[in-house]
Amino acid sequence: MAGSFLASRLSDAGHAVDLYDRPVQTACGAAPCAWMATRDFPAVLEGEGLEPEDYVTERFDAFLFQGQRVTADLMTIQKPALIADLREGAGVRTGPLDPAGYDRIVDATGTARAYLPPIGGDDLCRCVQFRVRGGKGEVLPAVRYVRGGYAWSFPLGSDERHVGCLSHLADPSGLIGKTGFLDGERLCACRSRLRVTSPYRALPFVSGKVWGVGEAIGCTYPLVGDGIVPALVSARLLLDHFEDPAGYTRAVLDAFPAMQRERALLERMKGGRRPSPAWLAEVDTSRLGIRVGMASAAGLILKILAR
Repeated sequence: MAGSFLASRLSDAGHAVDLYDRPVQTACGAAPCAWMATRDFPAVLEGEGLEPEDYVTERFDAFLFQGQRVTADLMTIQKPALIADLREGAGVRTGPLDPAGYDRIVDATGTARAYLPPIGGDDLCRCVQFRVRGGKGEVLPAVRYVRGGYAWSFPLGSDERHVGCLSHLADPSGLIGKTGFLDGERLCACRSRLRVTSPYRALPFVSGKVWGVGEAIGCTYPLVGDGIVPALVSARLLLDHFEDPAGYTRAVLDAFPAMQRERALLERMKGGRRPSPAWLAEVDTSRLGIRVGMASAAGLILKILAR
């Protein structure tokens, strides 16, 4: 997503741009993603002169967590359609990239981080996802806690859902069947990994003529896993600091302080400590349209620990 966005904007600005992508082995033609966007998605697209309603398929004012209704502001989007529109008129190359042939390389390769230096202590969690039609799926998005992570059922419209699971501690393919989300006809399936390192642990963002964006530099919320809006924001920041690598690094770190807090909470949980209501209260859920007070946090924690 971030790479396609940058290719479009740089071409519009008069730069000669070659867009590279590896063949994606998914039915939708896009990298694995739940297609759930947070409340800032429309504003980010409008700020770039794009019409968000062209891509929003379903809007939700709540979701179900462990069967409990929680107020929210979320939406599912047609991510492949947005990527296709951003790439309109641009040829996509699939062969090897020769760095010597370019003045600037943007590493938008996600978890591969193919051109930036490796991250010391990098942290990738496993994910599995299905596209499902029919069944008894909820009208609202639904989330259930599983060992070391969570499972989701996100309505896409036309009686279809994305059903998936991520876990920091176990193989999610062995957990998702216990959620009850996988009823209905399975149309396709994919597996992936999610970088949960956070930008603060994913430095450098710039190395020589290589600049990173999106998940390649850790712009994904470590606990919740949302990365669509952060990817687009990081791409805009790169454009705004195109000749200022230090300024770009500072801008990215300043843009996502909540990712650092989520990373710290994740490390506590991976260290074997049980979550507490106070922990949930530390998570900034405003981007999801959620306000979690201490009483609500306590109730959610009790539901998790009751499993």
